[in-house]
Amino acid sequence: MPELELVKLISHFAQSNKAEGKSPKTISWYTEMLTDYVKFLKATGRDAILAKLNSQIVREFIISEQGRKVSPYTVQGKARALKTFSSWLFAEGYTSDNLLANIKLPKAPVKIIEPLTTTEVDTLISTQNPLTAIGARNIAILITLLDTGLRNSELSGLRFDDAHIEEGYLKVTGKGNKERLVPIGALAQKVLWRYVFHFRPKPVNEANNYLFLTLDGNCLQTNAVKLLLRRWGNKALPC
Repeated sequence: MPELELVKLISHFAQSNKAEGKSPKTISWYTEMLTDYVKFLKATGRDAILAKLNSQIVREFIISEQGRKVSPYTVQGKARALKTFSSWLFAEGYTSDNLLANIKLPKAPVKIIEPLTTTEVDTLISTQNPLTAIGARNIAILITLLDTGLRNSELSGLRFDDAHIEEGYLKVTGKGNKERLVPIGALAQKVLWRYVFHFRPKPVNEANNYLFLTLDGNCLQTNAVKLLLRRWGNKALPC
């Protein structure tokens, strides 16, 4: 067991997570974080094998990442991924105990995100024309996010058939493919109706039948929503 290659174990871990229903994004994140540890082992002249997964070397890895001025959130994420991987190895019988049970997560500053004020929301909305396809969609996205607290990925992944606007709720698929019903208020219903009735394009195919679409009827990707909101905010609410 000590001579097993970490790359193969990481691949098995990914398949196990997939079987448990974890999202592709989560699986990819774990793989990326764990692969960085493999790169560290090779860069320091060590074999990337199970025997080299221990508290001493992991602490060296954490200190090395901190020394490279990697974001403290990223360093904490890598340590968290390694601890989760270690717990899985133990549960699967690859190790006789949890190798990293005594590793403490490095601290990361706690960010307090200030909510938008009513004035700021009004300013954002005032920069969009509600009588255009882009404006109606963007306003509907903003109001839906503010009204429901959905994650960006949940909003972009919202299927059209799961938007029960008249009944006042959305059926949202969150982490781990868990579904939940999220109520929407009167304002969200109003802007969603305007977008759906007058401006939402026909999806190019059934696979793209999401609530929010690009102007040509394709899926509006999570990164596109993030970029849209960032540019919109920077333009409407410059620092």
